[in-house]
Order: sequence, then C-alpha cells, then structure tokens
Amino acid sequence: MSDQIEIVELLTPYLMAFPQSKMNEGSLIVYAKALSPLSIAEIDAAMLKLMQNHKFFPAVAEIFEAAKSIKTTATSSEIPGVDEAWREVIQQVHDAFVYREPVFSTPEIKQAALNMGWTSLCYLEVGEMNTARAQFRDIYNGILNRKKEKSQNIAVLDMMPQKKVQELIGNVSRKFEVLEGGMG
Repeated sequence: MSDQIEIVELLTPYLMAFPQSKMNEGSLIVYAKALSPLSIAEIDAAMLKLMQNHKFFPAVAEIFEAAKSIKTTATSSEIPGVDEAWREVIQQVHDAFVYREPVFSTPEIKQAALNMGWTSLCYLEVGEMNTARAQFRDIYNGILNRKKEKSQNIAVLDMMPQKKVQELIGNVSRKFEVLEGGMG
C-alpha cells in the first residue's frame, strides 16, 4: 500500500503528458486514495504504458488494469484465455481420460472442467463439442470474474479503516437477522 502523498507526487508530472485532460492536482488526491493499494512502482509502470496510447489522463480503473497486466507479464503469471484453457482440457481428456487424475495449469481451469463434469467431458461426442466449448467458456469466464471481484473487494476492505469494516460487517449481519426474523 502506497502513501497517498507519494502517489500525488508521482502523478503530478504526468499531468503534463496529457495537456488535453481536465485533471488537476486536486483531482489527483481522489486518485491517490483509490490507487493506494498499488505500489508506487506499479502505478509508475502503468502510467508509462498508458501514456503510449491515451490522449486523456487515464481513469483509475485503467491504471489498475495496466498495473495488473504489467505485473502479470513481469511475474509470468498469466491466466490462460478461454481458448488456451479449452485446449488444455481437451488435452487432459486425451491424456488422462477417466482413468487418471487430470492435471491443469491453474485452479481456475480445473474448477471449470470439474464443474462441467469430468466424466461427461471424457465421453463427449464430436457433435457435442461446440456446445460443450460454449458451456466451458461461460463457466470459465464466470470463475475468472468471481476471482477478480473477490480480489477487488479484498483490496477495498484493506483500504478501509478497521472501524468502518466492522461497521459494514455489523450492518450486513443485522440485515440477515431482520430477514431471518421476518421469515419465521
């Protein structure tokens, strides 16, 4: 987590790179709060990337996406796309079939394959392949979206003061108590 003053100091010179932008140093204070889960290095790398193809100062979401993309490349931790994941599943159907435990490169691919039913995948007819692939795509993308959503939620909770998090948890639990009490 970065210090908000450091973030403002880092972003201020980038205002010159986007002269058409209506951003100002005051706007950067809001950006600093939102970007605080990122390191200074991540923000700087993201801005360097975004300067290459943006005419206006990038949105906070674009900075997060660029930082994640660069970090993924730097750490060689890319999650395979749907086509790569499907090829991996089909390869495991061929290699492991129903007789061995399939081995997948990521937990997300494994979860999607198992959600479809491993035995069902192994016994797919040729005419069922396109439908199965479309179902796999939807399941796999859903898993990736939930993972992204959870990661974002954790980052937001980490940014919040503990008192606010406790207040949030208390409000949620009270709402469940009201719902449960009203159903009886």
